[in-house]
Amino acid sequence: MMAALLVSSRAAHSQSASDILAYIEKYKGIALEQERRHGIPATITLAQGILESGAGRSGLTRNSNNHFGIKALGGWSGGVYKAWDDEPQKSSFRVYASASDSFEDHSKVLLAPRYRSLFTKSIYDYRGWAIGLQKCGYATAKNYAVALIGFIDTYKIYAINGGVKLRAGKTVIITQTAGSSAPTFDADCQMDEEEQSEEEQTVKDVVTRYVVDINDVACTILYPGTTLSTISMQYDIPKDQLLEFNEVVVEEELHEGDIIFLDKKKKKFTGPKDFYTVREGDSLYGISQQFGIKVANLAKMNRMDVSEKVHPGDKLKLK
Repeated sequence: MMAALLVSSRAAHSQSASDILAYIEKYKGIALEQERRHGIPATITLAQGILESGAGRSGLTRNSNNHFGIKALGGWSGGVYKAWDDEPQKSSFRVYASASDSFEDHSKVLLAPRYRSLFTKSIYDYRGWAIGLQKCGYATAKNYAVALIGFIDTYKIYAINGGVKLRAGKTVIITQTAGSSAPTFDADCQMDEEEQSEEEQTVKDVVTRYVVDINDVACTILYPGTTLSTISMQYDIPKDQLLEFNEVVVEEELHEGDIIFLDKKKKKFTGPKDFYTVREGDSLYGISQQFGIKVANLAKMNRMDVSEKVHPGDKLKLK
């Protein structure tokens, strides 16, 4: 790849709602073309792209047009981009000439025998496809299907191919298709657009927590359907460094919606706030993440042990 095309991975920050909407608008035509050619729902393709590429903002995507984190395996003879993910050394990812090529390659992945059962489902059944992808082992994130459905419901992606918002646990029944007009769905499987699905609530609770930096330290959010490996790939930071930056030993200590720092936290808070009053449910670690301060420094400032509990009403020094 030409050096002029390279951009800083860490400059690509968390995706906001506007980033996601812009991504949908920009790539929905390509996703619909894949649906027509291969029978893969455009809704699913776009939701996966949002997750894998950080709505197009990840360093991997901007440097390689790779929207789905596809590695340079299986006889790949094209360009290669090196980035961190869940391996002890940088992995090789495929470089594409265009986003269209990346979307086409993603379709080829889903056309593999392991996903064959999904093609018995309607292209409008995004719930069935999302759940099926997780069952087939497409991703390691435990809530991957929830995330896909949540993004589709939250941003009304189901509308791009004439679909409707689907009710959980109901069979998708199309009662009528008249010529080229949009299909008609059985009322039992539809949700009112203003009614909020559980998956939608999950996504909204996290996506609204949009952050770029805290205490002048770059950070993001662990979004639904992603893992620390996803963040490692998107920002090109080794996973063990992410664990170190966030002062945890194993990934299981982190949870959906948590702040994830992309660099070392500071020794003290540099913002205008000097003290913090502890609230119910707070912990010393949680407060350190909230203000971008290392746990040991926060404890030392307040003459505490790092394992000591805080109590509602306690007043902690931040600098």
